[in-house]
Amino acid sequence: MADSATTATFGISRVTGALIQSVETTDKIEKKVLKGSNGNDALVKPYNPTTTGSVKGHGALTVVPGVGDSGVSGLGTGGVTIIDDVKKTEGNEEFAGWEYAFTYYPNATVLAAA
Repeated sequence: MADSATTATFGISRVTGALIQSVETTDKIEKKVLKGSNGNDALVKPYNPTTTGSVKGHGALTVVPGVGDSGVSGLGTGGVTIIDDVKKTEGNEEFAGWEYAFTYYPNATVLAAA
């Protein structure tokens, strides 16, 4: 019997609604490295975690560029999500579709407009 860590999954479960074709996310962290007197790395400070991603699909689209909800589960609670861009596509032999990109800042707060 395979354990859950090695079991493959099929299909999309992180976004609901519409006809979702794909979901991609990338977790990133910045770092500052301080070299010691011998030239080796002595101290490392990881900071500013972010998650970038994109969702591609068909049907009703409910996101617009700006502060919003990515619709992707598992990103965490709190923080700020920015919908960076929304792309809509049509073709003679294709279903109309859309794609949007987002960035999730887990430690950020929205700055209110003046």
